[in-house]
Amino acid sequence: MAGRHAMTLWRYILRGFLRAVLIVFAVIAFILSLFAFVENLRRFGETDASTGDIVSITLLQAPEALYQVFPLVLMLASLLTFLRFARTSELVVIRAAGVSALRLIAIPVFASLVLGVVFVGVVNPFVAASIKRGLALGDEFRHGDASMLSFSSDGVWLRQADTQGETGQTVIQAERGNADGSVLSQVRLYRFDSAGTLYARIDAPTARLGAQVWILEDATVWVATEDGRFDRISSGDRIELPTELTSQQILESFSRPEMVGFWALGAFISQMEDSGFSGQRHRLFLQSELAKPALFAAMVLIGSAFALRPTRFGQTGVMILLAILAGFSLYFLKDFAETLGAQGQIPLIVAAWTPPVAAILLALGLLLHLEDG
Repeated sequence: MAGRHAMTLWRYILRGFLRAVLIVFAVIAFILSLFAFVENLRRFGETDASTGDIVSITLLQAPEALYQVFPLVLMLASLLTFLRFARTSELVVIRAAGVSALRLIAIPVFASLVLGVVFVGVVNPFVAASIKRGLALGDEFRHGDASMLSFSSDGVWLRQADTQGETGQTVIQAERGNADGSVLSQVRLYRFDSAGTLYARIDAPTARLGAQVWILEDATVWVATEDGRFDRISSGDRIELPTELTSQQILESFSRPEMVGFWALGAFISQMEDSGFSGQRHRLFLQSELAKPALFAAMVLIGSAFALRPTRFGQTGVMILLAILAGFSLYFLKDFAETLGAQGQIPLIVAAWTPPVAAILLALGLLLHLEDG
């Protein structure tokens, strides 16, 4: 009988927690989407994008923002759940029945761990796909003026907009690159006109990025004919191909690990490092994703630690403010540690795992302090 009553209590707490998660998530999703829509109206107001297109771009951008703020959603949901229990005196009754604070929060913490695993394994690939689709849709209305670098078994692929003459694009394929992307080896450049028709190809042993120009030594130029063949028109020349790219822009064009799904991240890192680029940031992101369940649990513990403060002490508003400040402090510590990890100043595992583990220990310490009175 006691076991059945305990199961009923745990289900009741779980339903209350999940209901609070949905409510907080819906409110934050609405606010973020509204701000993003207004910003996209400003960004794409002078393009050919219709209101429906802007709505589509906003909806594709929303998963990334919501994925990043979801730990805060869990903290607020935990805070609201236990504050509601305290306001309705349910918390007093539960504690009087001999249920400790640690047992009381066990179900929300377990639920947050499960949500963390689901987010990493299922939601993460969906978010990565939405980011790429959103960027592609946005580039359509910006006339494809953005550059993009990617990796495959054939090496490095880089797309840039032509900056002189007729509007078009150049796709650069290289076997390898150096760490900052300023030198590419065994390159092949495919040049497309504004209609997307391939009209020339350039082969060179190396391509070096200078001041707003790609410098190709010993280059061979091929021009497409009407029958689809390529005729060689020059060989062994030095060619300077105008570009607006910088080394920093090249690195930033592929340095967002959020665009790679969790299950594909390991292979992507291998391809990146085989191509001569550093995979430090992507390895850090992988560790951060593995630590996400711990981060979710830490945020739930932070919210519950402040909400379970005995009502006789009053100052509920102060507790809410302190919980929110603690949550943002964890975000700041996490970003700071990951910055150090990305720069190689601390090990990646330390950078990814220390903030959530430290937050869990501190929150548990506060709960045990309140439990002891």
